[in-house]
Parts: sequence; C-alpha cells; structure tokens
Amino acid sequence: MSKVKSAIITTLVVIAIIIAAFFGTISFRMSETQRYNSIAASISLGSDFTGYATKTMYPEGVVSAEDYVYMSEEDRAGYEKQGAVYVNLDETGYDSLEALASAVASDAQVLAGRFSDRGLSDFSVSVQDKVTVKISVPTGYSYAAYTGDDATSQSSYLSVATSTLGYLSSDGEITLRTPDETITVADDSGNESTIKMTYNTDEYTDKDITGDGSKTYSYVSANENVADYFSSVTSYTFGGNHVLHFNLTEYGRERMRYVTTLAASSDSNTIYICVGDTLVLSVTSTSTMDSDTMEFALQTEDMAKDAAVILNSAVNGKTLSVTYSSAGAVTTTSASAGELAALMALIACILVLVAFGAAAIIRYKRLGGVVTMNAIIFALVMLYALYLLSIHVTFAVIATCIAGLILFGAANLAVLSEVRAQCKTGKTMQSAVKTAYRKTLFGIMDMHIILLVGAIILAAVAVGEVAACGLALVIATIASYVLYWFTRLMWHVLSAPVRNKFAFGGFKREVYGDD
Repeated sequence: MSKVKSAIITTLVVIAIIIAAFFGTISFRMSETQRYNSIAASISLGSDFTGYATKTMYPEGVVSAEDYVYMSEEDRAGYEKQGAVYVNLDETGYDSLEALASAVASDAQVLAGRFSDRGLSDFSVSVQDKVTVKISVPTGYSYAAYTGDDATSQSSYLSVATSTLGYLSSDGEITLRTPDETITVADDSGNESTIKMTYNTDEYTDKDITGDGSKTYSYVSANENVADYFSSVTSYTFGGNHVLHFNLTEYGRERMRYVTTLAASSDSNTIYICVGDTLVLSVTSTSTMDSDTMEFALQTEDMAKDAAVILNSAVNGKTLSVTYSSAGAVTTTSASAGELAALMALIACILVLVAFGAAAIIRYKRLGGVVTMNAIIFALVMLYALYLLSIHVTFAVIATCIAGLILFGAANLAVLSEVRAQCKTGKTMQSAVKTAYRKTLFGIMDMHIILLVGAIILAAVAVGEVAACGLALVIATIASYVLYWFTRLMWHVLSAPVRNKFAFGGFKREVYGDD
C-alpha cells in the first residue's frame, strides 16, 4: 500500500473518531436559549448517579404525621400513633394492627413482583411503620438533566418515573368501559335495538378516569371477570413502534368479538381498558375484532411496559388486599453515590482508557498506538450504544463496559505476544503475523463466542440491572471481536509505508534479514 493511500485511510478514520468523540463527550451552549448536550450527558443514569423518585402508599385510615397536624381535634378522634404515622383502625376495615400489617406486607410482595417484572435498573419496595409501603424507582435523569443543564428533560424523566409509580401501584380488576350509556345495534335482519350499558349501579364508576368529568359504563355485566378474557399481556418495541400485545383465551375471543361489535356500533367507538379506576388504554374500535390476539400501539416504550405489567398482574389475579388513599406528591432523592458520582465515573473511565493506551504504546510502540486508537473506537461504540439502546447506566453497567475493553485488550495481547514469539524464531514480519493470527484464531473466537452466548442468555432471561449488564456485554463482545480484526487492518495500513516493520511494533528478530 502506498503512503498516499495509507495517509488517506488513516486521516479519514482519525477524523471520524474526533467527530464522534466531540459530539459524544463535549457539551456546549449554541445560543442564549439553546444548548447541545453530548451523548455522554444525555444517557439515562441509574439511581447511583441521579437518585430515586419515591412515593408512599397509605391505607385508608392511615395518615402521615404532617397530615395529622392539620386535622381538627374532632377528626383526630380514633387515631393512634404508629411509628411516624397515625392509624384509625375503624377506618381501615381491619380488627387489629397486626391484621393490617400482615395485609400491607402481602401487598408489598405483590408490588415488588410488579416492579421486578417492569425490568427497571433497580427499585425498592419496603414496608414502613408496619402499615405503609414506600416505593422508589430510579429517576432515570441524564447527567444534563440532573445538573439542570436540561430542565425540560428533567421534567420529562420525572414524568416517566411518576407514571410508572402510578400505574404499577394501581389496584382493582380489569374492566372494559365506554363513555356511552346506551348503544344501538342492528341484527342481521337490520332490526335495531338499544342496549343500556349500566345494568346496575356497580357497572359504572363516578371516578373521573378520563379527566373530563364524565362517567364511564361497563360493556359487560358486573359479575363477569374480564381477566378471564386474557391469558397474558406483553409489550415489545420494533421499528420504533411500541406495542401492547394481548393473548386471548378461547372464551376471551368470543367475548371481545361481542364487546368490539358494541363499540363499533356506539357513538364514541371507544373501549377504555382499565385496572380498577386507572385508565390503562383507550382503544378505538370501528369494526368487530375476531382474533386470538390483539395489538395496540402506544406512544412510548415506558407506557407500553407499564401497561403490560399492571394488566398482566391483574390477569394473574395479583391484586392488592388493602384499599389505599392517594399517596401525595412523588418526591426525589439525590444520587446515592454522591452529587459528583456521574462526573467522577466518566473521569475514571477516561483514566482507564488512558492507562490502557499508555501501556499499549510503551509495550508495542507505534503498533500500540493502533491498538489505542481501536480502544477509543470501542469506548465510543459503547457510549453510543448505551444511549441508543436506552440502557440505564449504573456502576455495574460501567464495570461491564470496562470488562469488554479488557476482553478487547486480552485478544490483542494474545496475538501480539504470539507475533513477538514468531519474530524471535527468525521469521519475516509478514510470516510472523500470518502464523500468529492463525494459531490464536480459534482460541480468540471461542472466548468471544462463549461470552456472547452467556451475555445473550443473561440479557434475555434476567431482569433489571442484570439484564442491562447482559445487553451491554452483548454489544461489548461483538465490538471487541470486530475491532480485533480492524486492528489488524489498521496495522497493515499504517505500517505499509514503513521500511522497518519490526521497529513499528517494538519487535526484535533473532535472525537478521530484510522483511
């Protein structure tokens, strides 16, 4: 390869690295009102770096100390202090504090199962003062949002966390509702009949589930369990579409055919799918559905995941046994690892990369520079992958990325050590490289394949932070293997114009001769 070709290829690669590194790590203000936040500053972070969004669930008849202070003397009658809260057993519906505490503990287990199924990087569900449940989920702030450089995103992240807390703590059975009190339908002969949706007072709710103050009515009788319509509810994202997927039972297919026929004949064409008094999904039905499955698109992946978890919990009969009052505002906490934890973690990652590069250059001269360049590419690939795949970054995820860098370094160390050994036998540089890559090929392939299979299983089977680490390891393993061969390519490109190819990599040849 000529010097000109070598220089052109090298220049293009370096320019690409500089551009990717600039937009990946540098934030700057573009105007008085606009700011560019880098990829690193825009990645969603775990609670280690940005803290939790928290809410407390109070059973009816249980109030916080703050609310108790503002109660009148008459309202305080019957309340007794229990830890940091006050309890009126008559209003809870339980005969004893022990019975209430047992029911709350059981509900906490149900809630923990829901949040586990949600796949958050981490969460906490704990019983406080024996009679309240405290739930914490990561705020998911990016570094820019956490530091206030992106106030809009901060409110957006908090809105997602608040929505998750609200949906997953909902209680009640699944209901199918309509804003239409009566629906006129026609039979096959064209004869019309009007069906009254509210057969009795249990079949509508005064709760304002739609936010516009209107009542909603049930499509089916009050003694029918809508959960029997479904075998499971899941969510998935494909091609930018966030989908809620229902698997119907044979009975459910028949009943949904009836419900969708009514909806198609109604004025609103609307089916509200609710859990208790929480509106989970609003469906527009203009024709009869007759299928074993139903799929509906939602606006965001978080909405689809939240809806799937709460609906699936209701399908499986995992409802709460205690009636809880409104929980009040969601509060946030600071980063558990400290205010500067995210910045310190980024600096630590940069230092690891610098140390890697310094060791490579000291050991393998200009060839070490080639390895370092590819290590920087590896770091940028992981940075952009974490952002694009919406992986919440925690200390464990960072450790996984560093493990991937170690894998890349180990693969290159293995082959370069073999090249050094081959050079000492008197082989030419070209022959030493070919022999070394051939001898180490299967060992390096096996190492990457085993890790890749394990990472895929981890990402598919595990939940939460472990699944996030598995996905990060999948990307790291693939990047390591691809860049292992890209190192070989750039070694050839950069060393082609060099006369002393042994000196390029800091190798020595026992038997003298030209390459």
